[in-house]
Amino acid sequence: MQAIDRALLLATRGLLALSAACCAAILGLVVAAVVMRYAVAAPFRFTEELSGLLLSAMAFLALPFAMAGNANIRVTLVTDRLPPLGKRVAWFLGQCIMVAFCAVFAWEGWAIAEFTLMLKLMSEQARLPLGPWVVLMPVSLGVTGLVAAWVALRPPPDEKAAHL
Repeated sequence: MQAIDRALLLATRGLLALSAACCAAILGLVVAAVVMRYAVAAPFRFTEELSGLLLSAMAFLALPFAMAGNANIRVTLVTDRLPPLGKRVAWFLGQCIMVAFCAVFAWEGWAIAEFTLMLKLMSEQARLPLGPWVVLMPVSLGVTGLVAAWVALRPPPDEKAAHL
């Protein structure tokens, strides 16, 4: 199990690195657009659309790491007061709900991605191809669901240890 944990954490860290690269690309794109606008008086026409696509990619690429590292938001008002078995059951049920959400989102998102790819849809102003960006969403949620399923088999994280 520890080998799978390490592999999962390594893979999700790789996706997190891609997410950070998207953030850096947004910064570079905005700086370049400002320079082009004020120095050359010819702004890029694709800056806003590409920045938005990179922002959504950044969020979706970071999701599997948040799930693997137990960094997702949780409300523990009730579960903190449960006995150990109750905490374990609540943890497992919560992870199952997350897996179900990811499965539904990935399924529905894949249908949208297929439609986008079939029609070869482009962004409105800059005519950027939308297919790769739209495919990223269901794939990312599928990976997040697999991570959540694996994490469900593990014991709940110790909140006190996580805050140290």
